[in-house]
Amino acid sequence: MALPLVNAVLLVMAQDTVVLTLEEATARAVARSPAVAAAVGAVQAPRGLRAESRWPFPDNPTLEYGSVRRRTGATSGYDRQWSVTQEIEVAGQWALRAGAASALVRSAEARVDDARRLVALEVRRAYASLAVAEGRAGLTDSAAAFAERLAAFARRQFETGESNRLEWNAAVLEAARARSAAERARAGAQAAAANLARLIALPPDTMPRAAGLARLPEVTWKSDSVLLESARARRPDLRAARASREGAGRTVTASKLGLVPNLTVSAVGGREAPTDQLLGLFVGLRIPLFRRQQAAIGAARAEQAAAAADEVAAVRAEVLAAGARFLRSRAAERRFATEVLRAATENVTLTERALAEGEADLTQVLVLRGAAVAAQLEYLDVLQASAEAWFDLAAALAVEPDQLAALLMGGR
Repeated sequence: MALPLVNAVLLVMAQDTVVLTLEEATARAVARSPAVAAAVGAVQAPRGLRAESRWPFPDNPTLEYGSVRRRTGATSGYDRQWSVTQEIEVAGQWALRAGAASALVRSAEARVDDARRLVALEVRRAYASLAVAEGRAGLTDSAAAFAERLAAFARRQFETGESNRLEWNAAVLEAARARSAAERARAGAQAAAANLARLIALPPDTMPRAAGLARLPEVTWKSDSVLLESARARRPDLRAARASREGAGRTVTASKLGLVPNLTVSAVGGREAPTDQLLGLFVGLRIPLFRRQQAAIGAARAEQAAAAADEVAAVRAEVLAAGARFLRSRAAERRFATEVLRAATENVTLTERALAEGEADLTQVLVLRGAAVAAQLEYLDVLQASAEAWFDLAAALAVEPDQLAALLMGGR
């Protein structure tokens, strides 16, 4: 008996729910996202590089000390010598490296914003899936309950001779199919809730519920060039790519300047036994004779090419596709909401009334109500597609969904 008791306790615990709005779910996901945390941590690397690039010294100074025993006839002593040597860049490479590191810091910071953008898009799509899954579960459960009542009614009709076995069997089959669909829909809702719970880092014994989806905004734009201009101006991944390309260009120039000999300055001092004191200054050049910066220049050029490719990769296609999907999905959702959904909702009510008043037989009720429920379920699919298209377009333009209309229709 212990195992069923444990299962019962776990079932009760799993029923703890929290109702979240889209904004609350998005904010929670962004605040707790490992991807965002990793992007924030990645900023420290270029910051450290920038801190090391603020001086014209490619390396640390070298401090040397030596002691040599000297023998002269019957006397002996020690010669002691110390030196401090520092290499100095005279061609300005350090300034270019500092500028490149600053550009990389800007790129890393922009990638933090891009991580937030992508996490927000993922959780918004998951939220839409949950909202629609909950609607589908409620609708199919209601349809199953009606189908079961209809099957009971058909049985009474058959027993009194008012209907035949064919109609009774059809009602029984419909009730079984409807209940199966309701169970599958409920499982889908639970899976969608679990996925959203993972994204927003809810405790294991808590599951989210959606407060509902907002109505899609009325958004139009003059031409696709408006979308592309907005994306180029706002997308953090494009800002990151531009900054990376700038930093790579500065690194290429700094690597080429590495072919200029660096200055070395040494201060030397010491004592020759028994009394001579030494103090001097040496100046030299470190000549790039064997290591001529080939590896550094090649790596910098490779980074430059990669940054340039990132800047133009697939953004145009992504933005235009998102805009086209939004327009088509919104039009389909409007048509369903104003025409199909209204008629389907009315038919659901009318079939129940017609059956209760004896104005329709079992076959007519099964056919008409089945078509009405199918239309309502199709509307939920259209609603999810349109909501996801809305979120995709907002993410493609790097704007909050509720600010999309203001951005594209001149109310910036």
